[in-house]
Amino acid sequence: MATSGTYTFNPSLGELTLYAYNLVGVRNTALLQEHLEAARMASNLLLSRWSNQGVNLWAVDKVVVPIEQDVVITGASGTGALATLTYASINTPVYTPGTDIIVTGVSPSGYNGTHTVVSSAPGSVTFASLQTGSLVTPGIIQAPNTVSTFSVDPNTVVILDAYVTDDSSGANIDRLILPISRTEYASYPNKEQSGFPTVFWFDRLLAPTVTLWPVPYAPNGPGTLTYYRVRRIQDAGLGGAQQVEIPYLWMEAFAYALAQRLAMIWAPEKLPILKPMADEAYQIAAEQNIEQAQQYISPQLAGYFR
Repeated sequence: MATSGTYTFNPSLGELTLYAYNLVGVRNTALLQEHLEAARMASNLLLSRWSNQGVNLWAVDKVVVPIEQDVVITGASGTGALATLTYASINTPVYTPGTDIIVTGVSPSGYNGTHTVVSSAPGSVTFASLQTGSLVTPGIIQAPNTVSTFSVDPNTVVILDAYVTDDSSGANIDRLILPISRTEYASYPNKEQSGFPTVFWFDRLLAPTVTLWPVPYAPNGPGTLTYYRVRRIQDAGLGGAQQVEIPYLWMEAFAYALAQRLAMIWAPEKLPILKPMADEAYQIAAEQNIEQAQQYISPQLAGYFR
């Protein structure tokens, strides 16, 4: 049997667009700029929907965040009353207002010292200071106590599994922590309680954060927070023969779904044909896109409240 012996079939978005328009009934030679712009928009909206519809295993990765970390300052500005320091906005602490931070190594030197946080956001912290002027020499931010909230990459769709590594005894011991809702976190009477974290709250803002509870104890507390997340699928572009960030098993589903969306604009009469084909192709791909593992469901027989 003569076969190709290759596994390289991975058409570009341009090739998939041509095929989708063929399904719609538009010939390649009839395509105009407006056809291609509609295809680019439809492709990215389709990928947005797929990010919403479920866990795309090819877009799952692992993030490791040091719980106790010295943050490198990348910018500074002051008004003579308030000073703001900026730093990397992903996987870094979000300092709680009212707590103290220690700034060292910065020039102008007026930014250095122990300061009480007035406000904070992912990638920035503000405190009272008479200093003005921009950053000349970068320094670091230290926190006398551990921080419980950390910034999250805005491309994160959802956090799946998370665990905290306890390295205080010299051995790295991973302990699973569980997700809670905003309501559950709000119900905790002492949000500053110190201990080994057992739960996390993923605050899904435009600049998202993850908060651990109890607040990791210090010094010599847990070393890292590790979590698996679903990230958004990369943008689809027609330039430079770019390919779509989907695996081989999802290409048919993508082509049919793209054709369905383009038919809504250019050939509405073909929707009754294309929509069942797109739905079936998606269902087949989604059923394959799972982890092959046993699942056990059992009642919790022990009492929860004590």
